[in-house]
Amino acid sequence: EAAIASVGKVLGSYDSDHLHSVWGFGAKYGGIMRNIFQCGPAPEVNGVEGILDAYRSTFKTGLAMSEPTDISEVVEAAAAKASQAQSAGGQSYSIMLILTDGQITDVNKAAASIFKCSKCPMSIVIIGVGNGDFRAMNFLDDMKCGRDIVQFVPFNQYRDNLHALSKAVLKEVPGQLVEYFQMHGIQPNPPVQQNEDEITFDEEDDGVIEFSF
Repeated sequence: EAAIASVGKVLGSYDSDHLHSVWGFGAKYGGIMRNIFQCGPAPEVNGVEGILDAYRSTFKTGLAMSEPTDISEVVEAAAAKASQAQSAGGQSYSIMLILTDGQITDVNKAAASIFKCSKCPMSIVIIGVGNGDFRAMNFLDDMKCGRDIVQFVPFNQYRDNLHALSKAVLKEVPGQLVEYFQMHGIQPNPPVQQNEDEITFDEEDDGVIEFSF
């Protein structure tokens, strides 16, 4: 939950409506393996608190975490949703956040899905939770095929420094977004005009700028 709350704050304010789909993978319901399932009763939730509520409610449904751990279906579902959103408006770009302990049953299958989705208006930020073996996550981050859309961040390395976590999570996303827009001839919107007296600061921020989705 600490990872969801922290990284959710980093990414959250970049989403204009603050509505997020929350999906899980690698679990059994009633003995049936699910490589993708909706968390919570609603297809979209509002803000970080909505994400946390959906996450908590999932474990009250009889779910049992189980292998094989396959992220390919959830990646392709996110890519399809990103493409649908972009087709409705040329400035749309999505960020998929994956939280994992590092265990993937078939890393080559995951890599193939990411390559397939590299043509979509989407970046993937993978957050490694705990002290597991993250070699597979580093492989997905470093692989050279298609457009680079993956950034892996080990949460424990940054959990006590929100500023460093923000930099790590957002390190590659701006370049990935610009690359996609340039590839598809999508031009920036006109600059937003704003007066200085319309700019406000939160006194509780104590001088720290927090980035969010």
